[in-house]
Amino acid sequence: MEELKQGATKIVAVTVEELQSLMTTIVRNELELLITNPHLGDGFKEELWDRSQAASFLGISEQTLIKLVLEGKILAQRSGRKYHFLKSAVLNFLRAKTEY
Repeated sequence: MEELKQGATKIVAVTVEELQSLMTTIVRNELELLITNPHLGDGFKEELWDRSQAASFLGISEQTLIKLVLEGKILAQRSGRKYHFLKSAVLNFLRAKTEY
């Protein structure tokens, strides 16, 4: 077995399925840490987000976000034509989505 020097790059071959599984596991674990940790980062601060901020955080379009609101999957406050989202409501949606 060959020893690698510190800082050396090692190239390994994996199948697409293995890579997808690994990425899914890592993302799921990171989301779980983010959602379940009461001290998110330097301290959890409740924030009020607009549609673009919430959609960007979730990695979805604003139209998909509004669809989720209308389906009752994400809580939002509507003021005229604008929607406002509490950061905690978006995180609750992620928590519910990751529970199987």
